[in-house]
Amino acid sequence: MKKSILLLLALSLAFACSKEQSETTSGDFSVSGKFLTPNGEDAVSKATVKLIKDELVIKETVTDSEGKFLISDLDAGDYQVLISKGLFSASQFITLEDLNGILDFDLENISITDLPNIAVVTGSYDNIETVLYDIGLVNPLTQEPLFDIIDGESFGRSSENNHNHSEVGNRTFNPQLEPNTDLSFADLIASPDLLATYDIIFLNCGLDESQTEFSSNLTNYVANGGLLYSTDYAFVYLDDITNNGEDYLDFYEPNRSGTSLSTEATIVNDDLLAWLDLNFGIVIEDNTVTIDQFLPQWQVVDSYNEDTVIPWLNGSIEYNTITEDKSLAYTFLHGDGGVLYASFHTKNNPEQSEAVARSIQYLVFELSDL
Repeated sequence: MKKSILLLLALSLAFACSKEQSETTSGDFSVSGKFLTPNGEDAVSKATVKLIKDELVIKETVTDSEGKFLISDLDAGDYQVLISKGLFSASQFITLEDLNGILDFDLENISITDLPNIAVVTGSYDNIETVLYDIGLVNPLTQEPLFDIIDGESFGRSSENNHNHSEVGNRTFNPQLEPNTDLSFADLIASPDLLATYDIIFLNCGLDESQTEFSSNLTNYVANGGLLYSTDYAFVYLDDITNNGEDYLDFYEPNRSGTSLSTEATIVNDDLLAWLDLNFGIVIEDNTVTIDQFLPQWQVVDSYNEDTVIPWLNGSIEYNTITEDKSLAYTFLHGDGGVLYASFHTKNNPEQSEAVARSIQYLVFELSDL
């Protein structure tokens, strides 16, 4: 997998030094700050903050739900502050010294600068690329995305998917988010070597579904450390990794039986709950938020392995004339990598719930940290 060389060196250094971590510092200095997405606006929670001095990890903590951190009891001297959330990171060098009696150093906002190598495969009904773009994975000068966008819609879909989707808007149009490589999805999935050049691959709902004969390549990609995002109809590429429902997730049959267009979903993770509330003021009642980005016929997960899979939201939904609670988003490990699957999509218009896009944004970073 490709990573920033600086990121690899920094993480390797931190890992190597962690075995010799010192607990002897008891000085009067402190360092604080706030870790943000590359756009400099959105907090990144549960990121690891390491303070390195003389090639030793002196102190370590994690950011809170607002992205804030504080490290105290430090001696004067030169330090490296290394902050990472999975494959997203930033590094800063500081000098702690007594300047007119000021011993508390506030680094204020620290934005992500080192990014993983990302591929987004386009789909007709989902647009994760807009989430990545909006959080700042973009060249500030040219406004071009800092990730590859691969055409995933040029090969046609089987007739069973030709439903009427008039109630749901298609991908948000942004001329910067058109495919920007010569690769097609067929090229990508058929080549283990091409797959291995990416740290994270995003499969949007509505992509070409005719390439499932190569699904084992995606399974091996994840097992070897790759991270995979898949939504709704793109579940067909998870049948191999789930052993047709025997492992991790079991997808409900008949396929695409979900009919609910909205649900009040319960958030089952306290940090996600606090992150939505504290950073965006999203209306949360009884730990629930509105999730309203479903196709008129969407893929339901029937069950999941509670020992290996983490559910994030669940709500009362209708499917195949049945009404019951189902989880709607999941993450799980496979080999050295991991998978994020969601039955709902990213936000396509301003009228839809802000919790939809923000929940997916949060889960992208959780996927990176698997």
